[in-house]
Amino acid sequence: MMGPIKVTFEPEGKAAFVLPGSLVLEAAARAGIIIDTPCGGRGTCGKCRVVVRDGCSAPTATERRLLRPKELAAGLRLACQAKLERETAVTVPDASRFFEQRILTTGVGRATHLRPAVVKRSAVVPEATLEDQRADADRALGALGAEGLRLDLAAARQLPAALRAEGGRLTAAIVGDDLIAFEPGDTRARCFGAAFDIGTTTVVGSLLDLTSGHEVALAARTNPQVSFGDDVVARITHASEDDGLGELQAKIVECINDILAEVTAKAGVPREAIYELTTVGNTTMGHLLLGLDPRHIAQMPFLAAVRQAIVVPAADLGIAIHPRGRLYAMPNIAGFVGGDTVGVILAADLLARTRPTLAVDIGTNGEMVLGTAKRLVACSTAAGPAFEGARIRFGMRAADGAIEQVRLGEDVETSVIGDAPARGLCGSALIDAIAELLRCGILEPSGRLRGPDELPRRLPKALRRRVVAGERGNDFILVHAPQTRLGQPILLTQGDVRQVQLAKGAIRAGIEVLKAELKVDDAGLDAILLAGAFGNFIRRRNALRIGLLPPVEHERIHFIGNAALAGAKMALACTDYRDQAEAVSRQVEYLELGGLPGFQAAFAEAMMFPDSD
Repeated sequence: MMGPIKVTFEPEGKAAFVLPGSLVLEAAARAGIIIDTPCGGRGTCGKCRVVVRDGCSAPTATERRLLRPKELAAGLRLACQAKLERETAVTVPDASRFFEQRILTTGVGRATHLRPAVVKRSAVVPEATLEDQRADADRALGALGAEGLRLDLAAARQLPAALRAEGGRLTAAIVGDDLIAFEPGDTRARCFGAAFDIGTTTVVGSLLDLTSGHEVALAARTNPQVSFGDDVVARITHASEDDGLGELQAKIVECINDILAEVTAKAGVPREAIYELTTVGNTTMGHLLLGLDPRHIAQMPFLAAVRQAIVVPAADLGIAIHPRGRLYAMPNIAGFVGGDTVGVILAADLLARTRPTLAVDIGTNGEMVLGTAKRLVACSTAAGPAFEGARIRFGMRAADGAIEQVRLGEDVETSVIGDAPARGLCGSALIDAIAELLRCGILEPSGRLRGPDELPRRLPKALRRRVVAGERGNDFILVHAPQTRLGQPILLTQGDVRQVQLAKGAIRAGIEVLKAELKVDDAGLDAILLAGAFGNFIRRRNALRIGLLPPVEHERIHFIGNAALAGAKMALACTDYRDQAEAVSRQVEYLELGGLPGFQAAFAEAMMFPDSD
C-alpha cells in the first residue's frame, strides 16, 4: 500500500502530505493555499490553473477541452481535475488565488487600491538660516506636505536629531491624522502592519508589507486562555472573578507578542517598523483583548459593551510594535456574532450577492450568515471545540503528527501531517473517519458504534479487528500502537462520536433556523461558503455524509479558508473596508437561537446522522 505523498507549493514552499489520487485542489487546501474555484470545482470555469511539471495523472478530457496543447505541454493543469500520483511541486499563479486580489495594489494588476491607514512621507527639509528661522517642525511639516496633521509629542522630541542625522533627509510615519514618528533618512520601504484572527482556540497573525500589500510572514498559536476554559462562557465566568479579566487580557497580549516575535524574525523586520494592527475575533475575544467587561454577553439579553470598531494605542494594551502604533479592532454584530463574522462577510463579498448565499465559519463557535445584499441574517451556535481537537480523546490541532485524512478500504488508510508517526487526529480526520464508518456500516445513524458481532458481513477482516470494546461503548482503532508516536493505539471512541454529534448538530440546526427565517430551501441556496482555518480542510462529500451541511450538490460548496483573517488583512491594507465593516455591523440582523421555539427541535433532529449517502 503506497503511503502519503509530499506536494510542495511554490513560491511559498509550503508542503502537504496527501494520499495518492487526491486532487491538487485538496492538497493546496491542506497546505493553506486557497485556489479560486468559481465553478465549485466542476471543471467548467478553467480558473484554477496551476503549473505541475510531473507527478500527476494524465490530463482529463475536461482539461484538454479548456487548456490549449501548448499550455498542457508547459505543465499547466486544473487544480480541480489533476490527481496526484507521486511527490511533486506545484506553482500557483497569483491569478488563481482567492483572496490576494482584495488586498494587493492595482500596481500589480489587482482589483483593489492599497490605501492603508499608515502612510510614510519622505522629503529633504531645507536647512535653517538667519533668513529662515522657522522652527524645525514648521520646516519639516512644510517639506512633507503635512501641515494639517496632529504632531505627536514624542515625534516632536525625535525631530531635531532625526532632521540632522542624514543631511536633512527625513521620513514621517503617519497613522490616520496623526504624525507619530520622524525617522532619519528615507525609510518609506520599511512600513508594515499585522492582522490577527483571535479565535477561542487558536490565534493566527499575518505580517503585511504595507507598501505592496503582500503577506511576508504568518504564524499561529493555541490561544493560551484555554487554560481558563475552552469556550467563551468559561472565559466570561473567569473574567468575572477577582483580576480574572486582567489575567485573560495578559494571556492574549502575550500570545500576540509571541506571534509578532515569530513573524518579524521570519521576515527580518524590526517590531518598530510595525505601525498598526487589525484584529478580528468573536465578541468575547474582542472584549477580553480590550479589557472590556464581557459578563453581560453571557446574561440575558446577551449584550456586548460596544458594537463599533475601537482604535487604541497598541502600547496601552502592552502590544510590542512601534511605541506609538495603533490597534484597530473590527466592529461586531451582536453578543455572540463578532468581528470575525464581519471579516468573513467582507472577504466573501456577501454584500454584493444577489442570490441566497450561506457562509459558515466553523470553530469553537459556529457562526452562520445567510442572505443577499438586500438582507443578511446571522446566528451563532456553541458548537464546542471538537472540530479543533479539544474534548476528543486523541484530538489535536493540525500540526505535525496529526492524522488529517482517513479512508476505509480493505483496511484503514491515513495521511499524517509532516509524514511522521501519528500522535493524534485533527478535525478533518475526525469528519473523514465518522463519514467512512457510516459508509461501511460500523457506525449507526444514531451515532452508536456497533460491536464486533453486529458488523456487516461484507466488512473486510482487517476493519473488523479494529472494532474493540471501550470504556463507554465500542471504539475503533485508527492506527495500531507500533505505527504511532505514543506507544499506544489511536482510537476513535464512542465519546468522540457524541462530541461530533453535538457540534455538527448545533451548526446544522442554526443553518436550518436561518433558512426558515428567510424562507429559503436547499434548492434555493446559491452557494455554501465554508470559512475558518478548519473549514478549509473538510472534504465536501464527508461533511455532507455526516449531515454537517444541507444536502446540496458538491459544486455549490466552496472553501474560502480563514476568511476572518482575510477580512482583517483587507481592513489593514485599505481603510475603505473599515467603512464597509461598520455598515455590515449595523445592517446584519442577529437571531438569538435560544429564544426561538424551533431551535431545540431542529437541534435534536440534526444530532442524527443521515441514513444513507
